[in-house]
Amino acid sequence: MICRSVLLSVIAVYTASAFAHDNLLRRASPSNAAEFAQLRGSSKQCADYGIPALNKMVHDHEFPKVGKIASILEHDDDARALYNSIQHQIPNIGVRESKSHHTEFGDDTKQYPESDPDCWWSMSGCHKPKHDTIPADVYQCPGKGTWGLTFDDGPYCAQNKLYNFLQEQDLRATMFFIGGNVINSPFQAQRALVDGHDICGHTWSHKLMTTLSNEQVFAELYYTAKAIKKIVGVTPRCWRPPQGDVDDRVRAIATALGMHTIMWQEDTNDWQLGEGASRKKIAHNYHKIFEKANHESPIVLTHELPKTMSEFIRMYPDMKAAYKHVVPVSACVNATNPYPEQITYPTMQQFVSGQRASQGLPSGERIRVNPDAKPTFTPTNNQQNSFS
Repeated sequence: MICRSVLLSVIAVYTASAFAHDNLLRRASPSNAAEFAQLRGSSKQCADYGIPALNKMVHDHEFPKVGKIASILEHDDDARALYNSIQHQIPNIGVRESKSHHTEFGDDTKQYPESDPDCWWSMSGCHKPKHDTIPADVYQCPGKGTWGLTFDDGPYCAQNKLYNFLQEQDLRATMFFIGGNVINSPFQAQRALVDGHDICGHTWSHKLMTTLSNEQVFAELYYTAKAIKKIVGVTPRCWRPPQGDVDDRVRAIATALGMHTIMWQEDTNDWQLGEGASRKKIAHNYHKIFEKANHESPIVLTHELPKTMSEFIRMYPDMKAAYKHVVPVSACVNATNPYPEQITYPTMQQFVSGQRASQGLPSGERIRVNPDAKPTFTPTNNQQNSFS
């Protein structure tokens, strides 16, 4: 009896302590995007915090597993119906061979024709599709002296230093979000919209898209858009393929989902900082682009990763000195309606004149996860004032 009483007492103390800890955690954790934006330090920003509505969607298997190649979920009749409805728009182009979990091409690249019949960017750098119904890739801004500011691979959990800097400098950028990261970092994704950045897709699992089947390509784009819609509240009309790997088959599926393919003209290769490259090397890459400011207006590839965000902040003064304008893709192509939802972004002329506020954006206090929200997929040829 004594042993049992001691055991029960220990359990009671443990339970009470756990309850108190849970209450403390709830009080300490952010409850919305505005509160998240006030956090400092990686440990606080990257700590687990729960959004019950999102947790339930994940528990109910409304999304593919994070980090895994997406396929249409068995119970998702809406996705299956939409996929079936676009079959006639997909050209008969084969799936590329792959190895190393769809992160490396197979040997079939050696037999790919030099004529580039599929506008396969990875082989030729092609931006103008060979199929007339597919819009050309967006990879540069008009004129000279404009830097198209883009960040891939977000949202990163400890993003506030970068986003605060962008806010302080009155900058907007185009953010290419991985679907699984949106699930894992919802307040971070919401902050991007609240701050007026462009929200675009970057696939669900960040694999080479031409190595995936038609259904997998569809699912990678569809579930990323679904996550962004339910968590952030908008349907993306833009996307960027991981490593730039895209051909007309993949473009056609994206086009049917109303997504314009956004590429880049210049690459900082800043991701190499995470692979051991020196800051000096990446700074050299930046400066090589700065030297071209009088000759081009490139959309530039940078990343929302731990070391790359700090490097962008470090390089920005020189960027600002070299380029007359630093703008998001929406501004450089006058995409005033970057989403089908009722949100209006500034034109290029408005943006460079200082009129940078967007109309219809939610506040950080009011933006909420909405399990009932559904993305609105408008084919690109039916869009107005979008990314074209």
